[in-house]
Amino acid sequence: MIFLRLPSSSRSPTLVLLGFLLCAGSVSARDFSVRTLSAPEGNARQPTISETGLVAWQGYTAHIGIAPLSVRPDVLSSDIGATVSDIYVWKDGEEIQNVTAGDERITGRSQQPTAVGDSVVFLAWFRDDATGGYPFKLNVPQKNDEMKLLESDYPDLFDPPQDALLTELNSVDTNALPEVAQAAETNALNDNKQVQMWRGSGKAGDVAVYRPGKGIERITPGTRHFCSPVMSEAGIAFQCARGWPYGYEMLAWRPEATNLVQISTNYFYALNPDIHGNELVFQAWDGNDYEIYLYRFDTGILEQLTNNQFDDIAPVVWDGRVAWVAHPTVSAEIFYLTDGVIRKISEGTSDNAAPSIWNDKVVWQGYDDTDLEIYYFNGRRTIKLTSNTWDDMTPSIRDSLIVWMSYVDNWDAEIMAFDLSDNIAVQLTNNEFEDAFPQTAAERIVWQTTGAEGTTIQLAEPEAPRQAPVD
Repeated sequence: MIFLRLPSSSRSPTLVLLGFLLCAGSVSARDFSVRTLSAPEGNARQPTISETGLVAWQGYTAHIGIAPLSVRPDVLSSDIGATVSDIYVWKDGEEIQNVTAGDERITGRSQQPTAVGDSVVFLAWFRDDATGGYPFKLNVPQKNDEMKLLESDYPDLFDPPQDALLTELNSVDTNALPEVAQAAETNALNDNKQVQMWRGSGKAGDVAVYRPGKGIERITPGTRHFCSPVMSEAGIAFQCARGWPYGYEMLAWRPEATNLVQISTNYFYALNPDIHGNELVFQAWDGNDYEIYLYRFDTGILEQLTNNQFDDIAPVVWDGRVAWVAHPTVSAEIFYLTDGVIRKISEGTSDNAAPSIWNDKVVWQGYDDTDLEIYYFNGRRTIKLTSNTWDDMTPSIRDSLIVWMSYVDNWDAEIMAFDLSDNIAVQLTNNEFEDAFPQTAAERIVWQTTGAEGTTIQLAEPEAPRQAPVD
């Protein structure tokens, strides 16, 4: 049976039943040691862990330089004492490193880290005079019949603004006197009526990569809004804004390449990338609804995996297997693709969401008419992993460990870990704080805890190897 064991500080001799029969025989749960990696005054956020055990997060400190950070006109100045955000990394007992604080090209704002191997991909706000980033030019898609019909009433509605005009708009000094800046912007707008509809996508964070011994490499050139970067050894992919109200395209960069590659070409949205090895998946609008697409970095081939009359969103991928959230009816379901066959693996639940995949196994959260529970597909059948009267949510699976946050006391979330080698769920935290957003890799678990003094990053490690291998 699946059992819950509490931490040693509050462990009861009686194990609390969580779910269904998975195995027989007497087994003991693995013990985990938990420690705090970051200081509470850093208000650390968004922990991530890689397959090598590298932990990264976003933290906050006061700017203590001798002069304000040089920033762009559209970003508030980081004066002395102002709060700045940086990317921190830690691995295997080494000292914590702030990897962005010493880079003078960055304005004091770095966010959204994802650890991959011994590297970290993240968003960084670079100074206007900073160089770097790889060039690209967005392709303009062909207009469909519906768009042409709209342009019968609004000529050139879908024509993009002139590149020269966007350059002029981006050069407007927003720190100038209000009447001067407004006049300059008005003059630029009058040069092209279509910019009223398209507008610029606006500068924002750039995709950047930290590699040990190599520092930080800027990937995007700062010309548009970039977000949601993902990375594997094959390359990096991210969303690129085409300009309001037309959504995002998906762009990619391969190591050693000298330019960015545009993967999608549409007037709508390409969103939610996920990557493993050479395989990148994302959702994109096909003119009617969202479908799932697969792009291979090794061949450069883009394939549409789904083609139906309902939305397919939030895909995750692992070695050719893909799981995602589908909306065939009012209820959201989890679909799974392997060997060219698509099947629905969620049953009898609603609001299924947040899938995570590893090998042929998938976990997600679903509503069972009482609360949110964790569900586990083992490659053959789906098992209800939790069954209780409180919400269990945001699961993650990797290396035969399943982790999630659970409102076990219906007050604040605690962190649960379920090892597939013993089928016993261990409650790693038991406090009065919010423990949230767990991630797992290398048989370790990280999460953030919001306490009275600030938010910290926590790390749980097994105290001994598994007693038996997991199939």
